[in-house]
Amino acid sequence: MGTLRSIETVMRGRDDRANHRRPRRGLLVAVLAATFLAIAPSIERVDAVPPWRQEVPERERPLTVTIGGQVLAVEVADESPEQSLGLGQRDGLVPGTGMLFQFPEARAKSFWMFGMRFCLDIIWIDGDEVIGAAESVCPSPAGTTTSALPSFASPGPVDRVLEVPAGFMAEHGVRAGDLIEVGPAGEPAG
Repeated sequence: MGTLRSIETVMRGRDDRANHRRPRRGLLVAVLAATFLAIAPSIERVDAVPPWRQEVPERERPLTVTIGGQVLAVEVADESPEQSLGLGQRDGLVPGTGMLFQFPEARAKSFWMFGMRFCLDIIWIDGDEVIGAAESVCPSPAGTTTSALPSFASPGPVDRVLEVPAGFMAEHGVRAGDLIEVGPAGEPAG
C-alpha cells in the first residue's frame, strides 16, 4: 500500500503541474490572437480574381490596316512576348480594331486560342496579300487542357497575321487574293 500511495501522490503532483501550465498556454493563445487582430486590418487584401481573368490594359494602336474597304486601328505584335499573349485575357475587341502580328520572314504559322475569351477571324497574309483565313474561330470550353486545344495553321508561308472580330471577313467580303494596306496610326492606309 505504501507503494500505491506514493504512485498516486506522484501522479497527482504531475496533474497539478500540468494544470498549472494550461493557463500559460491560454495566455499565449490570447496574446497571439490579439496581435493578429491588431495587424489584420493593415494587411492588404489579395484580389480573389485569378490572373487569367484580370483585365489586361489595351496596348497602343500604332497602325491602321485597310482591308475589305474597312480601315482598322490595329495593335502591332512584333515581339515574342506580345505575340505569345496576343489578344488573350481580353473580353473582346472594339469594332474597327484588331491585332496585326508581324514576323521578320515568311513562314508557315500556327495559332491557337489559348487564354481567349471571344471568337476571331484569323487572316493569313503574305506581303500585302490575303492567302487564307480561319474564320469564326472560338475558344474551347472551360476546362479544356492545353494539349487538347486545336491549332489553326496558315495555308502557306506568311509574314503577317491579322486577328479581327469573328464575322468580319464574311461581313466585308474579304477573301484570299485581296490586298491589304498598312499605314500610320490615325490615318487611313494608302
